[in-house]
Amino acid sequence: MQKVYTAKEAAEVLKIHYNSVYQLVQEGRIKCVKVGRKILIPERCLNDFIEKSIS
Repeated sequence: MQKVYTAKEAAEVLKIHYNSVYQLVQEGRIKCVKVGRKILIPERCLNDFIEKSIS
């Protein structure tokens, strides 16, 4: 089973404020899964974002 992060957990990994994570999701730069109103970010999507940000 693949690990998923909440916006707050993703913010901790990226060392940014969780509001910035919501902004990145809205811009489509981080892909997520919505369960009701909750945003869940699969680990591979977070890794993809990091890879794109580095290059």
